[in-house]
Amino acid sequence: MSTSLQFLLRLAGKQRGKLILSCLSSAVSALCTLIPFVIVYQLAEVVLEQPVDFAAVQKLILIALIAILLRFVLMGISTMLAHAAAFHVLYDLRVRLIDKLGKLPLGFFSAQHSGGLKKIIADDVERIESFIAHHLPDLTASVVAPLLTAAYLFTVDWRLAIAALLPIPAAFAVQGLMTARGRRSDDMKRMHDLSENMNGAIVEFVHAMPVIKAFNQTVQSFARYHDSVENYADLWTQIARRKTPLYVLFLLLLESGLLFIMPAGLWLYSHHAINFSVLLLFLLLGVGLTAPLRQISTLSHMMQNNLESVRRIEAVLAEEEQSVPEHSTAHQPQRFDIDFKKVHYSYGKREVLKGVDLNAGHGKVTAFVGPSGAGKSTAAQLIARFFDPANGEITLGGIDLRSIAPEQLMDMVSFVFQDVPVISDTVSANLRMGKNAADDSELIQAAQAAQAHEFIIALPDGYDTQIGDGGIPLSGGERQRLAIARAILKNSPVLILDEAFAFADAENESKIQVALSSLLQGKTVVVIAHRLSTIADADCIVVFDDGHVIGTGTHTELLEHCPLYASMWKAHREAGDWSLEGKEESHV
Repeated sequence: MSTSLQFLLRLAGKQRGKLILSCLSSAVSALCTLIPFVIVYQLAEVVLEQPVDFAAVQKLILIALIAILLRFVLMGISTMLAHAAAFHVLYDLRVRLIDKLGKLPLGFFSAQHSGGLKKIIADDVERIESFIAHHLPDLTASVVAPLLTAAYLFTVDWRLAIAALLPIPAAFAVQGLMTARGRRSDDMKRMHDLSENMNGAIVEFVHAMPVIKAFNQTVQSFARYHDSVENYADLWTQIARRKTPLYVLFLLLLESGLLFIMPAGLWLYSHHAINFSVLLLFLLLGVGLTAPLRQISTLSHMMQNNLESVRRIEAVLAEEEQSVPEHSTAHQPQRFDIDFKKVHYSYGKREVLKGVDLNAGHGKVTAFVGPSGAGKSTAAQLIARFFDPANGEITLGGIDLRSIAPEQLMDMVSFVFQDVPVISDTVSANLRMGKNAADDSELIQAAQAAQAHEFIIALPDGYDTQIGDGGIPLSGGERQRLAIARAILKNSPVLILDEAFAFADAENESKIQVALSSLLQGKTVVVIAHRLSTIADADCIVVFDDGHVIGTGTHTELLEHCPLYASMWKAHREAGDWSLEGKEESHV
């Protein structure tokens, strides 16, 4: 945690001037808080003397009023400066995080819960605002106020000052025990882990809402969401049960000052060792001495929470970035054939690709097929550098992908996913993600080629219709046709289609294939498909099984020489001929 604290202080140090002024204002504000109590003591001294000096009384009251006013003015200045510093730090940190995420391999995101990343970028960063805007100035006031109070009380009467301070060491010993138990139990780490899991489950739950409603289910039916909320609540219950007895003891000790001050004060007063005004001062200030110390206890707990948030932010910032070549301009492919050479890749301990060799020719359509989990999608993702191979190399036009700058590679590759991401914006904004400078005519041509134009113009505002989570929802097929239009608009030399026809009906699938057949001329196209009928005419079909390439060739060649492909084709044909038993074929 010490490194996380250093990181936090480095962040705060970027706004050093504002924070120093904020802490100084907070310290002087704490001093002004003490002054009215001292004035009460001095007023008692003046009033007890006869005759009463009313001019002195008026002067003391004026000083008290000025101190109170100054306290709130300085508190406002401290708060304003601290928040200004905090918001600058938060802005810089979020920019750093977003910039970092832009440099990470795309595979990093597939291994993360979207809810977990949202928590880090939004919630965990927001906690740093609490540290800078509140903890630093509040901690300054919470330390300065009791120190000044204790110092002043010792100048008035050292005996009663010792009596007032007696319970404080015991209280902080209990606080230390509470903190130590929390660290041994790793409460903060467990809490953040469960919070990230719950955030991810909430996102999934919201996305699954149509299915849950359709089947008249309740929240209990979505096990991951239900369990994550229950686990999070259980952890807080455990922490509360474990800490409550110690926390109650801590508060009792802090509030027990009166039990020490009153007997000692009355004994000294009865022996004429102090006067009534001194006793009154200690009853006011001595008892109130512990109030700022409670704030320190609260800040200690919040600091542990903040440091765990910082640790997670640091973990993202420490992620290994996608390698960028020093002289990327010297590595520009002149052709776009793709070659895998002895490529290995593992997800953790599970090896997914085991020495894969294959070629996807420039200007040809190459299909990846195989059973679920065979490695075909992983191979396609490696082409776009979602990940880098553990061993072996992948070349584009004879150049290792790792020798091409990521942004240049992304310019050369389009990827149409099965699950199409649609941003909450207009249709035209979604399409222009493929080409920012595209004019309206180019948008329409791309949409027409992808068989998307008709459904787009049927929307309330046509190409200006808001879609996505913040607008009109689209069907799976409509989203896929938008993605294909986006890829057509981008017009990159390499196109990867991952189950791009999964949501298209037979009519639209045929139309899209006809449109793509003319538009994909001269491109390197890789298609991942489960419906073998969609790739039967591919120039080359690569058959994957258990991380190996076990067959390469045309549809006809593989039917003759690859038993696995032949069995998959047979199963595909049988599935196409399937009908409901007992129903006439015309009704199916």
